[in-house]
Amino acid sequence: MAREAAADTRRTRQPQRALLNHPGRTYVSDHADTMDLTDQHMGLYPGTGHDFGPIYLSRPIERRTMLDVLAERAEDRGNHDWLVFDSTDHVTYRQAYELTNRVADALERSVGAGAHVGLLLRNQVAFLPTFYGAMAAAGVAVPLNADARGPLLQYVIEQADVQVLVVRADLLDRLTSLQELHDVELVVVVGEADGLPETIHGARVTDWGTWLDGTSPAPRDHQPDWSDLCMIAFTSGTTGRAKGAMYSHHFLYLYAATVADSLERTPDDVLTTPMPMFHVAGLHLIANTALQVGATAHFKSRFSASRFWQQAADDGATGGIILGPMAAMVLKATQEVPDHQVEHLWIVPPIQKEAFEERFNTRVVWQGYGMTEIEPMPMRKEMLPDVPLDTLGYVARWMQWGVVDAHDRLLPPGERGELVLRCLVPHGMCDGYYRRPDATTNAFRNFAFHTGDLASYDEDGLLHFHGRMQERIRHRGENISAPEVEFVVLTH
Repeated sequence: MAREAAADTRRTRQPQRALLNHPGRTYVSDHADTMDLTDQHMGLYPGTGHDFGPIYLSRPIERRTMLDVLAERAEDRGNHDWLVFDSTDHVTYRQAYELTNRVADALERSVGAGAHVGLLLRNQVAFLPTFYGAMAAAGVAVPLNADARGPLLQYVIEQADVQVLVVRADLLDRLTSLQELHDVELVVVVGEADGLPETIHGARVTDWGTWLDGTSPAPRDHQPDWSDLCMIAFTSGTTGRAKGAMYSHHFLYLYAATVADSLERTPDDVLTTPMPMFHVAGLHLIANTALQVGATAHFKSRFSASRFWQQAADDGATGGIILGPMAAMVLKATQEVPDHQVEHLWIVPPIQKEAFEERFNTRVVWQGYGMTEIEPMPMRKEMLPDVPLDTLGYVARWMQWGVVDAHDRLLPPGERGELVLRCLVPHGMCDGYYRRPDATTNAFRNFAFHTGDLASYDEDGLLHFHGRMQERIRHRGENISAPEVEFVVLTH
């Protein structure tokens, strides 16, 4: 009887609410001293932005893995270029698939199935076949920042339990200079190198060609479960030591598929970027988005502000990604604008947007939001009009969201606080931080993922970004965000 009475009390309690009206949806936020915790999923708002599209929904959930997509592309787009490096090295879908299977075979022969494979590579042919080869061998890919060295590099190798390291020849000295390689059993060197040592800190050393010699391009018997761990992606570590976000096969698939849907990518698209493959922008938004639809992705080994537009024209690019500071340099360095087919460029932050669009006859897209751990707002193809440049847009419908204070209480429209998110799809975001239960518990406290980003929203539920929580500069009693300072500097 007491339990029934308590239930009746919960049903009849009506706390004060502030309503946020958006076409087809009403947000409910409780701002009372007492809150009905059974109402509105503890107060987080439902997403009203993108829903899942035809690319994401093109296969049953058990087959929503990028390995499944790659096998399909090898069949239906086999002779079409997937990857092009510096306009010279071309890799078709069939070639990438067969090389992926050969890497998987080499891994199983040399260390056995299930290995954690570190990639100390730049934008080059070996990257994605190694990345997916690790997964095809029932293992885990661990992309490493190619600029990492010393204690940082040693930390991530140890933290991710890396057993095999695939490394560029010109980065090999990064390994020899370390104190140890922890659990690494094998180092595979890609590229020309004179006089390879037999071992480095106890790990066997071989070259790429020898390692792959005699391997089979046939598909592996192993078919991963969509919920299996497939990648450990390290964060930048702006709020402490870098953390390894755990990706399931499904989250890796979802990230690229939802972007491909929101940008309406097609097999005719040609994408270009100088962003590194180990970065989420290069991996998810260019390489894997192209893979989802059978398009072509051009990668540059280095960024050239003066040659950017000529390279894009030569590539026949229809879209691409650069960062805001890069765009500012391109605007200053470009002498002549060649004829090109670039419909839009994703540029964040959108530095000098109007000047860039007018000068280069293209559209700048910037609305959307994602990070290593979660992708709640795929970038938009059509920009919401008449909104400030800090606008992110609306959270996707497979998410719930809120802006909270230091005690995780929801804030009303216009107030700045931390953006928190809750994914409604199993394995639809990272599954925590590898070997960091402390960081996982902290980030997912109170049943919501804490982004560490400062945000606000308006009466329509439109989100605005104000920088990282830790990137604050105190001046005369006022908080100033680092992106705001960067914007002022780059526009002068």
